[in-house]
Amino acid sequence: MRLFLVLLGVAVAVWSVRRWRLAVQIGIVLLVFEGAIRKWLLPGSQDLVYFAKDVFFLGSYLGFLQARERLRLRYPQAPVLYAGLALGAAVGLFEVFNPRLPNFLVGLLGFKAYFLYVPLLFVVPAVFPDDLALARFLKRYVLLAFPVGLLSIAQFFSPPGSILNTYAQATDLSSISTFGSSKFVRTTGTFSYISGYTSFLLAMTILLLMILTATRWRFKRNLAVYAALGTTMLGMLMSGSRGPIFLLALVFPLYWWLAVVREKQSGKTFVRLLLGLGLLAAGLSSAGEEAVTAFSQRASASEDVSSRFTSPFTSPVDMLPYAGPLGYGIGSTHQAATVVTKGIVPYSWLGNAAPESESGRVMLELGPVGFLLVYAVRLALALFTLRQALRLRTSFHRAVAISALLFFLIQIPGGVVFEVTAGVYYWFLAGLVFLAVRLDGEAARVAAAGRAAAVPVARMPVPVGAPAALGREG
Repeated sequence: MRLFLVLLGVAVAVWSVRRWRLAVQIGIVLLVFEGAIRKWLLPGSQDLVYFAKDVFFLGSYLGFLQARERLRLRYPQAPVLYAGLALGAAVGLFEVFNPRLPNFLVGLLGFKAYFLYVPLLFVVPAVFPDDLALARFLKRYVLLAFPVGLLSIAQFFSPPGSILNTYAQATDLSSISTFGSSKFVRTTGTFSYISGYTSFLLAMTILLLMILTATRWRFKRNLAVYAALGTTMLGMLMSGSRGPIFLLALVFPLYWWLAVVREKQSGKTFVRLLLGLGLLAAGLSSAGEEAVTAFSQRASASEDVSSRFTSPFTSPVDMLPYAGPLGYGIGSTHQAATVVTKGIVPYSWLGNAAPESESGRVMLELGPVGFLLVYAVRLALALFTLRQALRLRTSFHRAVAISALLFFLIQIPGGVVFEVTAGVYYWFLAGLVFLAVRLDGEAARVAAAGRAAAVPVARMPVPVGAPAALGREG
């Protein structure tokens, strides 16, 4: 079986080079079902399945580099972001050879974690030729919330020992996470672990917000979108993860200002938003009563919740004395490092340093210079996206930037490097922002050419609002 999967991977890689646009879209879909394949279909080949999406992405990168049309792409001016990425990659490559690493393979594993999905920033803008193609993808992709959500519901009401509640790695009954004293499990959906599932739920919320923002929260033609949002919120409750809900609530005022107050017909949009959220809350409280109760019990638990939220900011300071000027090397804290260090006591090369949050792990791996570069890039991308949310001309393009901005802000202290699902979505959304900038610029040039030629506005092929696939604005 393993030999067959390797040969299949080679064939997929060749195909992905030729059909690189479709390969990116398949990779982002496979990301959702990879965990299910690892847990239930091919448990004996988990390591190979883990890299399946990477084959699609790597093939798409090569295909993109060979495509002539990439030379005609106009990327936005973001010198700070580009410089941060280039310097960060250089430091990351240097850290692969850090003598404090147990071996070279750990460094390669770490470099992959930091940089494998960064090229999506440049490839995604070439995947979708126009607004309509992007809108169709969004409307179809968010439908994945339904099968994943239904599985999550089945897991929630199944006992911890059920086959539905297994993780990717072999686990016993005592290691299955539950809601404290509750009988209900913390669900994982189709993902290997809870962290991947919550990253998916957060990203799905952002994509749903893109659609609802572009259509000004209209109910017409958006019932499936509202249902997908309700399913996603129910999944967050059943996962037992407090972070996504609290962080979404934290950035919601910014969303309200950018997507409602500053837009046309803000009063009507705000009323629809309140009605939509009210209906969602009512539906969750009735259909998901057990999930709401279990989540409330976990949220009000006696454990120190505040330390969980302050840890991303205090951990780098705590790890600085251990890291020294160059750190322990890229990948030294990676969760899969033990796979390529057989015969060595796990993480013995770290001594007494044991950070939990990603920020502390980045500091320990790369040292202060690498740490500053990694987080400078995150800040630069968030600031760049904020500028686009304020300046893009078309409401659909602004909706993409506004929604993506929420994800980028949440992920500044988040797990972009060591949580694969979050990392893929992070750079995919960054690519969507670059795409929105490109499409908005093309629309402006077409509009300028149309005015110069005195073409009637009614005939201009400029998307003034939401694409037809999302529903036109009134």
